[in-house]
Amino acid sequence: GKSVSTPAVKSEVHEGDEETELLEPARATFHRAMTARGIYLSQDRSEIGFAVEGLSRGMARPREDNWNALKRFARYLVGREREVKTFRYQKRPGGIEVWTDTDYAGCRRTRKSTSGGVVTRGSHAIKTWSSAQAVIALSSGEAECYGMVKGGSVGLGMKALMNDLGVEVGIKIMTDASAAKSSA
Repeated sequence: GKSVSTPAVKSEVHEGDEETELLEPARATFHRAMTARGIYLSQDRSEIGFAVEGLSRGMARPREDNWNALKRFARYLVGREREVKTFRYQKRPGGIEVWTDTDYAGCRRTRKSTSGGVVTRGSHAIKTWSSAQAVIALSSGEAECYGMVKGGSVGLGMKALMNDLGVEVGIKIMTDASAAKSSA
């Protein structure tokens, strides 16, 4: 099949619209299996994290729109079977930076936002994540604030890990949301 340039697009299913049909059991099982493989791949491939997070929302009751999202994800991987990460030598950086961003009310069915981010040390990305927020944010500023909290907790976890390895580091949290910055 033809490759596509992005692993996912926002769902066209709107809240209140009729939901698509449930998949028959064999296709639902296949959808779950392929989504689980995507979860495994996303540990090493940061660009698919958001798409896999969206696919995993349909694990309990896969529907036709989840199937279409899975097909798009597969078409994305067809053109990008392999990823090579190169960690070039760099002088010892001072600390870690945690970059966060949020997709406010990204899931149109549940109205939940998605938080995503990356932890870097110098020019090296050492951790990425994309996850649905547990609560429904009432504004984009609130969603961004929750995203910063998630980034802070991930940063503290990385700092603790590095302290266990004998490396003292500071944490710097980066965001583009002025509302979240003023809340913090």
